Amino acid sequence: MLENPIYIGITDIKGNQKLAEAIQKSIANSANKTDASTKKEEPTVESKLAEIDRFITVNVWNEGFVNIGSYKSRGTSSTGKELDIDFTIDRLGKAMEKKAEYDACIKGLDAKYDNVKQVWSKLSSEIDNLYKQLKENKPQANDKSYKFNTGLFEQYSKAFADDIDALKKK
Repeated sequence: MLENPIYIGITDIKGNQKLAEAIQKSIANSANKTDASTKKEEPTVESKLAEIDRFITVNVWNEGFVNIGSYKSRGTSSTGKELDIDFTIDRLGKAMEKKAEYDACIKGLDAKYDNVKQVWSKLSSEIDNLYKQLKENKPQANDKSYKFNTGLFEQYSKAFADDIDALKKK
């Protein structure tokens, strides 16, 4: 007799012990496959660097600097939608907290990653500078005179991504 009440019910209703056993075995096999596929592997340095690169692209650039640049020029987000500049800067502040964790992570890398560390140092400092500017002098909508130059950020961000890609190819 099966111990699980779900399977007992199947046996009682259908009168087919073999069907109940087959269903039980199928569910057990499925659960084992799920357990094996959901086990996380330890992250590698390269996977952590890729995570940091995605963070810079999504949280700092796309959701932060791009929208802020658009707001000061056009009064909208980069997609033309209404933008709450205070909320955007607050969210960027939360990203800055995460960036501080990544600063520590990258600082702890060994000499193999010196190129990445050197570029990150420049990129991180530039992010800090731009965020400080936003906190000290918040842009206004459609203010063409407000200077928010992301050129260095873009240069360093691309170099950071390129260095990470180069590591993946080694």
